[in-house]
Amino acid sequence: MTTRSMYIWKLEPILNAEGGVNKVVEKARRAKLSAIWIKIADGKSPFSNITGDTAAKTSSLIEKCNAKNIEVWGWQVPHCASKDDAKKEADRVRDVLNRFHLDGIIMDAEGGGAFFQGGSDEADIYARSMREVADDTGKKLAISSNDIPQNLPGWLPKFNKIASVADLNFPQVYYGGSPSVVNRFDRAEAANSHVTIPFMPVGAAWIGVNDGGCSSASACAERATQFIDLVHARDHQAYAFWHWAGAPLPFWEVLNGMPV
Repeated sequence: MTTRSMYIWKLEPILNAEGGVNKVVEKARRAKLSAIWIKIADGKSPFSNITGDTAAKTSSLIEKCNAKNIEVWGWQVPHCASKDDAKKEADRVRDVLNRFHLDGIIMDAEGGGAFFQGGSDEADIYARSMREVADDTGKKLAISSNDIPQNLPGWLPKFNKIASVADLNFPQVYYGGSPSVVNRFDRAEAANSHVTIPFMPVGAAWIGVNDGGCSSASACAERATQFIDLVHARDHQAYAFWHWAGAPLPFWEVLNGMPV
């Protein structure tokens, strides 16, 4: 059985646009989503989705999604500028899991200056600490990273350390600027062939071709269809899209009408 998930970055604007928690759950059900992935932390700092007035709305969303058999996973962006920070970032995730009934954890571990800042030691400490958090809380642990980690200088050894503790691999196959969906999909599969955990790709659901998104709303829909067909043809267990707030109406129509 294949499953379909969707990333949420900032919850409050989505709630405002959709008309509240119940409407978000209804839209997720129409799109046949098995899970929603919501941002919980940036480095060691809690993200806005779990602070202030939005925290109660996140709790409500989790409760109502679970009642409709939709899982809610939390994702954190590791920065790990020091060994101490690497441990504190995992501790932050543990704190969130103690507060919210999340079904899984995603390490949105990406290379590049704005993302993971530490070296191999920091990657090792973060990875082992996150594995401990997952084991202690009984949660699944996934990595979602650059789909071709070899392209980023110095990132592959750190990616490998973090991937080695994960249960699932959610590579970001952002095909918008690629010649075709299959071209990027093939490259991503080859680049992740050394990772033995299940390959569960993340497609592009936003407009912005210069950063991996699609060139138009219609292209977003057409490429999502091709992406889902490839997932099926290659017998992958699951797939997801980035991200809810950026997804145009024709994309949602594809999800509404297309089997998972």
